Amino acid sequence: MMRRGDQLLLGFFFCLFLSLAFAEGGRIRHYKWEVKYEYKSPDCYKKLVIAINSRTPGPTIEAEQYDTVVVELKNGLLTENVAIHWHGIQQIGTPWFDGTEGVTQCPILPGDTFVYKFVVDRPGTYLYHAHYGMQREAGLYGLIRVALPPGVSEPFHMITIEASSLMTGTTKALMNKPLDYLPWTLSLLIHGKGSFNCFTPGIQSGLCNATKLECSPYVLTVVPGKTYRLRIASLTALSALSFQIEGHNMTVVEADGHYVEPFAVKNLFIYPGETYSVLITTDQVPSRNYWAVTNVVSRNSTTPNGLAIFNYFPNHPGRSPPTVPPVAPVWNDVDSRLAQSLAIRARQGYIHHPPQLVASLSRHRNLSPSVRVARKLCVYAVLYLAACLARLGSSVVIVTVLVVRNMR
Repeated sequence: MMRRGDQLLLGFFFCLFLSLAFAEGGRIRHYKWEVKYEYKSPDCYKKLVIAINSRTPGPTIEAEQYDTVVVELKNGLLTENVAIHWHGIQQIGTPWFDGTEGVTQCPILPGDTFVYKFVVDRPGTYLYHAHYGMQREAGLYGLIRVALPPGVSEPFHMITIEASSLMTGTTKALMNKPLDYLPWTLSLLIHGKGSFNCFTPGIQSGLCNATKLECSPYVLTVVPGKTYRLRIASLTALSALSFQIEGHNMTVVEADGHYVEPFAVKNLFIYPGETYSVLITTDQVPSRNYWAVTNVVSRNSTTPNGLAIFNYFPNHPGRSPPTVPPVAPVWNDVDSRLAQSLAIRARQGYIHHPPQLVASLSRHRNLSPSVRVARKLCVYAVLYLAACLARLGSSVVIVTVLVVRNMR
């Protein structure tokens, strides 16, 4: 006959088996990152940035709906803590991996490694960024692209390829200055590349070099006569932006991870932390390239434009467009920005309903008898292990949280 302790241990392992058996489907996407200081010139001005695996923006997370994302993050910074927030991910059942330092987790100390693990339950375009000090503005950010599972179609059928665009405003030494005003954005980046005004008074000689390849405009190569989906995200700290591609209209189809009823824009207004997907058709004169431009709006700014080249294949990608970049919208044109906000409507038939998992977990009486028994065995097993550790004089405290889903 089995002893009581053996029964509890058996129940403990049975509970682990249940938690695996009832886990959500999908693949595991594993990433191993190290955060370090590096000197780079993303906007032609050499500065200390924070990079992930020597990249800023950091690596793009590619996943499909219901996949589990695992990020093993090592803090290689010598003097700063780190935390990463997964912007737009709902974290159903995993709030402790949200990455909000001081709220949902303790920071990752220098030299330490922390493993984030969460399920991406909605398709769409999302962000990740540092949630400690001004590290986001130092380059610690990236994009999350969540596709539909194989065999499931999007609510639009004109996609042939995807491109991502990241824009960020760069600031200097904000941590040591009181925030008595909104400081000027010094440069704008598109996909990690931009242009700083090297003639700015007070710039140290030799630190700014506008001829560096590292800060040459980002090139997005397209084929004439196709329709593309561009995923656009704003990681500015304080600036509202507009984004446009010379001579082309854009059709907005997604906003912040939600499908929307399509509507056309010439300028896309985008605010800090927002993401959009737009469709754009390459229907202009194919013998030349075009400008992609981002500008600061909502304030009368002197910040240089963020520029990229919309390259029509087979034109040379380094060939500058023959025109000057298009003029930015008037900085105080509130009506146009309001019109865009009012045009955003949820796409009918693709509205995300609130998750049912949380509700089912709160109704213990609706669990099947076998699951109720398993829950009790889990609790008893944890208590038993704690008692064993206490008996051995261990100073280690183990807290185990096991969620058993309702079997239908």
